[in-house]
Amino acid sequence: MSPDRTTITRAEAVRLRREDEQKRREQLTQRAVAKPKLVPQSSARQKTNWPDPAQNSSTVSGPRLRRNYGMTLNAPYRQTPRFNTNFLSGMGLNMPHISYGPRWLSFILASVCLAVLYMMLNVQPFVAGDAIISGNKRVSVQEIQDVLAIKGQPIITLDPSMVENRILASFQDISSAQVDLSISQGISVTVQERIPVAAWQQPSGETFWLDANGYKFTARGQADSLPVIIAYGDPPAIQVPVDDKKTTPEVPRFIPEVLSQSIGKLSQYMPTGASLIFDPQYGIGWLDPSGLKVYFGQSFDGSSTKIKVYQALLDHLATAEIQPVMISVEYPNAPFYRIEQ
Repeated sequence: MSPDRTTITRAEAVRLRREDEQKRREQLTQRAVAKPKLVPQSSARQKTNWPDPAQNSSTVSGPRLRRNYGMTLNAPYRQTPRFNTNFLSGMGLNMPHISYGPRWLSFILASVCLAVLYMMLNVQPFVAGDAIISGNKRVSVQEIQDVLAIKGQPIITLDPSMVENRILASFQDISSAQVDLSISQGISVTVQERIPVAAWQQPSGETFWLDANGYKFTARGQADSLPVIIAYGDPPAIQVPVDDKKTTPEVPRFIPEVLSQSIGKLSQYMPTGASLIFDPQYGIGWLDPSGLKVYFGQSFDGSSTKIKVYQALLDHLATAEIQPVMISVEYPNAPFYRIEQ
């Protein structure tokens, strides 16, 4: 065939058609890049018209372009509704984005805990007022209130054992104290005072009271028919065993318990007008109106025997016309007397 023929083969026709389609695609791409299409903000939220899958793709005219697909993922937090803030944007203000989640729950719980803690430290009835005191007779309520010093303090910070120790350390005439803490009933204090059995007069003139267990305490008020013991010296010291497990402070006894109990027994045999006396060497006894001192030792155990020996010795001295100034029957088997001081 000659080269100037006008007819082309089928292969050449296919090649030419593909070249024309490629040029058309490049022109469309350059045009789209040079002039991007502006999409309004409101249209972004409009529903996208996706092509019908049932439609035959062969009917779509024009070149085939790549499509972009948007996928919605689950947000980590629940977002609050967005408000129109265009007027704030125009003023240069930006609204913070607030979201609800576990942090909000933690913040609410922490706020509630702080509020409850503040109430328990500063608000009634979680704050202590005046204590309700009972059991006292000689010690006034105001004196105990001043020692407690708990008014206005949070109840949850008070330790009943410490309050009890404070009362016992401040008042020698209180033998026991019990403190009960309650938010509804408040603070109640029940005390038990010592019962005096004798008044002890020191050589210096100081006078205090003794109970049946040998503890001394401050004399308060008046006590009817209370025997008075005139002491010529201090009694021997009593060692108190140390107990590390015991939280209540142990108050040492002033005189042995047996000596304190002997005072009441001895006063029953004492002559009329006589007074009780105590000597650190000879023990307890009495001083009769004639000036005779009679001692029965550190205890009055075996009182009937000691009284019989005393009467027999006194009769013997009267028969012998001997005027003693001191008689001691601390040991009934070996009594003795003294003529001169």
